[in-house]
Amino acid sequence: MAHKKDQPQGLSTGANITTDNLVAMRHLANLLPIHKQKKVLNELAGIHTSNLRGRGVDFSEVRSYQPGDDIRAMDWRVTARNQKPHIKVFREERERPIMIACDLRSNMFFGTQYAFKSVLAADIASLFSWSALNNGDRIGALLFDNTREIDIRPKPGRKQVMHVLHELAEFNQEQKPLDATSPNNRLAEMCRHVRQITRPGSTVYFISDWQGFDQDCERQLHKISKSNDVVAINIFDAFEENILPLGSYPLTDGQQRMQLECYSKSQGIAHQQAFRERLQDLKHRTLKLGIPLISLQAKGDIISDLRSGLGLSQAAMNKLS
Repeated sequence: MAHKKDQPQGLSTGANITTDNLVAMRHLANLLPIHKQKKVLNELAGIHTSNLRGRGVDFSEVRSYQPGDDIRAMDWRVTARNQKPHIKVFREERERPIMIACDLRSNMFFGTQYAFKSVLAADIASLFSWSALNNGDRIGALLFDNTREIDIRPKPGRKQVMHVLHELAEFNQEQKPLDATSPNNRLAEMCRHVRQITRPGSTVYFISDWQGFDQDCERQLHKISKSNDVVAINIFDAFEENILPLGSYPLTDGQQRMQLECYSKSQGIAHQQAFRERLQDLKHRTLKLGIPLISLQAKGDIISDLRSGLGLSQAAMNKLS
């Protein structure tokens, strides 16, 4: 069970996602001006930083060609029909689509310090939603567990943010035990779903513990990243990283209880090594895709870790705080 002391940075604690807590995240959103974020690849690339794509463009009209116009914008069909050169005119989107994919599978309902992974994931989804609202962007979300998903297409406004937050809290209340018939490639299925519903030129924040990440997931993320900016948020618990101190630990899924016995130092080392190898594999895969990876656990200064992962400078943070 997650401890409820030393709450980090005003974020939620415990095992439950609540609308009130998610609404309260708004006062922290100014610390995450996502419109200023950079593309930061992990340390395997020597901390490579570049700009994101920026807002997309929308088709506006077709008009007659004028000297100096870019010939690459020529509308050849209209030109042929009218026997006079015409070009397509585009305008910058006023509202960029922001898509937040939030993993709420059964493996996310685990935590030993401060909060469940699911609670931290919901907080981060809320922070991105409020930040997008501050910037006048459109907010959409894909929330999913082992068997269900809710597809919320991007729209602007506070009402849309509240809709996303309400659905996050409802997902928590309706969580069901893992069914043996649940698909074992659920993460890949949801990566494919994100690709199908995301409009080119969007920014996608994918929040998960990435359990079950495989080559199919990698292929889907590659296709998404070709026309969108993707940021991978990796949520983990301290216990997953390191079993300390060694001993006996009670575990429960809310219905059944079991005791995890870990007194062997070699067993603890093997557990730690398995975690490191999985994280290293995730880093290599996302680096190959050119996707920033931000790893977070429910302790410490989450906001600073997020800002660092998004390439937001400390100087800018000082001005905002």
